Amino acid sequence: MFFNKLKFILVFAVLLVVGLAFVATPATEAVTPVLSVPDEVANVDTESDTLGIQVYGIRAESVSFELTIMFQNDPNAATPVNTPVTGFDETDIELFAFDPNDQFVQRGAAVAPVDSDVPGVYTTTITAGGSVNRVIIRIPAAAANTILSPQDVIDGTAATPSVPATPLEVKIIRSAAPPLTLTPDKLVRGDTPFTVTLTSTKSITLGSADLKVTNGYLDSIVPDAAKRVWTLTIVPLPGRAEITVEAASNGAYVFPKGTFTVDTTGPVATIAGAPSLGGGPFPMTIAFNEPLQAGTTLLASEINVTGGTITSPTPIPGSNVYSAILTPNPGVTTVTVQVNTGAVADAGGVQNTATPSPAHTFRVAATGTPTGVTPRQGTVTISEIMFATDGGANEIQWIELSNTSKTETVALDADTGWELIIENYDNPRANNEPLSGTINFKNSGRVKTISPEQSVLIVSADGRNSGTTHAKGQLFGATRVFKVYPALAAEFGMRTSRDAFLHPTQGFHIKLVDGRNNLVDEVGNLDGSVRTADRPTWELPNGWTEDGARTSIIRQYREYNPRIRRYTNKGIALDGTLRDAWVRAAETSFLYLSQKNIETWYGSRTDHGSPSIRAGGALPVQLSQFRPDLTETGTVAINWTTESEVDNAGFNILRSQTRTGEFKVINVQLIPGAGTTAERNTYTWTDTTAKPNVVYYYQIEDVSLGGERQTLATVRLRGLVSAKGKLTTQWGELKRSRD
Repeated sequence: MFFNKLKFILVFAVLLVVGLAFVATPATEAVTPVLSVPDEVANVDTESDTLGIQVYGIRAESVSFELTIMFQNDPNAATPVNTPVTGFDETDIELFAFDPNDQFVQRGAAVAPVDSDVPGVYTTTITAGGSVNRVIIRIPAAAANTILSPQDVIDGTAATPSVPATPLEVKIIRSAAPPLTLTPDKLVRGDTPFTVTLTSTKSITLGSADLKVTNGYLDSIVPDAAKRVWTLTIVPLPGRAEITVEAASNGAYVFPKGTFTVDTTGPVATIAGAPSLGGGPFPMTIAFNEPLQAGTTLLASEINVTGGTITSPTPIPGSNVYSAILTPNPGVTTVTVQVNTGAVADAGGVQNTATPSPAHTFRVAATGTPTGVTPRQGTVTISEIMFATDGGANEIQWIELSNTSKTETVALDADTGWELIIENYDNPRANNEPLSGTINFKNSGRVKTISPEQSVLIVSADGRNSGTTHAKGQLFGATRVFKVYPALAAEFGMRTSRDAFLHPTQGFHIKLVDGRNNLVDEVGNLDGSVRTADRPTWELPNGWTEDGARTSIIRQYREYNPRIRRYTNKGIALDGTLRDAWVRAAETSFLYLSQKNIETWYGSRTDHGSPSIRAGGALPVQLSQFRPDLTETGTVAINWTTESEVDNAGFNILRSQTRTGEFKVINVQLIPGAGTTAERNTYTWTDTTAKPNVVYYYQIEDVSLGGERQTLATVRLRGLVSAKGKLTTQWGELKRSRD
């Protein structure tokens, strides 16, 4: 009997084990959905756990925002891991909407179908109705299941349902007013009052209680006649570096916060001038980068000159520039000039430091230059540099040399040969960085001359370029491109053509000397000596744009023309050893070239730059006709024709009632030019504001992509506009002139 009982127990145990083999074993770990939405307002109503969606509009508008659901094994881990799930869709999302009185709103919020591009992560759009100001989002338990692996199926493991998500509460912050726009963030000068504007789409009433100013106070609020644009005068508190203007928490309106940074840096001076041959007196300018304090007078005693004397500086009206005459001492080869600390102050009272720093050095040429061999010192300049490089990618570097002479061809192989001496930043802890080296144009390469008003490129290696689409394929001819890698790979430590010959991030110093070892130009942020341990005096600009394109740095050229009372693009190159002399091509209007289907690049089609076109140089816009004519409708039709254009953003039409009077621009927007083209272009623009029986003179002005301007022609209108809009011929006896 006992034996039968034992036998029964054993058989039952075996059957139990076999039976369990066919029962699914539950998974051991459940996933948790984690919810998130954009948080546009921090700590809404002091509720630190409530997210806020800011709405600039009227209360009746519906509001949409994005919801993200991430299914995670351990949401509390330092780096949670998203886990793929199955069975989840928008029907698993529960929404509860409430109005401002906390009353439940039936169907007050809706959810769009979910989308998933990443395993375990879903996105959707929640739309709250116009009467809703609070939405609570929940995902209950078992909204999704873990995904079984093949082994799970073999083992009989069951899919584990997800656990509930922590509910998410989103508050909708609405404005009862139309959308308001605040002046964009800007730099304000010193501790002086400044103005910002609030702009509305319709009339509003704005008071000080609607505004909150931090680190300053509101001095006045002035509306325009329509009460749509309100001008706020803000006074910064002493010693504060940042002022913010935002909507008051209990105000009637809502608008984005504005942040305004106080300029605590004094004026910075840039000194420029071209020493005359033989060491005689020459004009120089001292340009400050911001307006000076009212009543400021720069004295000769406040300028430190070593190796020469300077006359009393004369302010140039309407600018931050002083002019003076500098006379080198007999026999000197260099003269240094520096504005002393505290010589001037900006509009906010912040004084300058000693600038430029180090002092600007003028190199004095003792004798003239033989005609036809080299032009006067300073005519050939290093005008643009593409230094950015991406390790492992064929990103070509290049240096542009420009000859601004209108008549002289520069013989780079004259005498012992012109040299480009390149010092690269030496980082002993880094490998495969470019070495310092010298390029002698007489000894290697096919680049031997630079034609008048032309440029040549020194490139790291042969690369793709826009030569076939620009200037009929002649832009990058072999005699205008010097390739460093084939000629001087060992000199610069280039193991492959992909290696850089300029340091890509820290810095370099480049000297251009002629065949008689006279320094012609120098640029860079190092001291120019390979025997010293360098520390860059200024940081190279970022050679990459936000969208991953390369950008060159472009040398600035300028000179003040007192006749037209503005800077012109016929000036000399700013000191290339100073940061202020350079601007990133991506920060200029060179994008206009691509809009006109004119390409200027070497290395990559997406580059921002203007290789072989000197930015700021004299614009070779060849104007063949400029003619204003009366029309039968009482307007003035202005027609002009260009034979070619380079670096030309467009034109302005200016008008005056006398030939020597003040010419004012009369076109509201710049009249677009053709950018860069060798083709003829004809333009027409109509002056509809000319008054009857008034003598008019017209000027045409072209504007470069870098913002430089020059007047091309001045013409007197032949005849007068009649009071009835008909032509008169009072000036018929006069010949058309270009005076």
